[in-house]
Amino acid sequence: MQPLGKTDPAEIEVHIPDRAMTIQWGDGHRSVFSFDLLRKECPCAVCREAHHAATADPFKVVTSAVRPGEVTVAGAEQVGLYAVRFDWSDGHNTGIYSYEYLRALCPCGMCQ
Repeated sequence: MQPLGKTDPAEIEVHIPDRAMTIQWGDGHRSVFSFDLLRKECPCAVCREAHHAATADPFKVVTSAVRPGEVTVAGAEQVGLYAVRFDWSDGHNTGIYSYEYLRALCPCGMCQ
């Protein structure tokens, strides 16, 4: 068996009361993602397009914006051996968060 690497999760915990997901990576690093960050950085095509439109035109009004604390995780599931997908309380569920994407998104001081 090959040892776990930088983008291989050794353990994932979705803790709804704390509104956070924690990943212990194969290289020993630990990432804690708030639900607000995960929902804001949803990698699906619709959310990426909305985010791009909002940053490309500072006068565009985006009506699908989610306020901090407004949305929570209703469920989560592993996608193959490469990603996780969330069911959000606002009905959104098309974002597939690859482990590579999540590691790059790590909000800790060392990674930023």
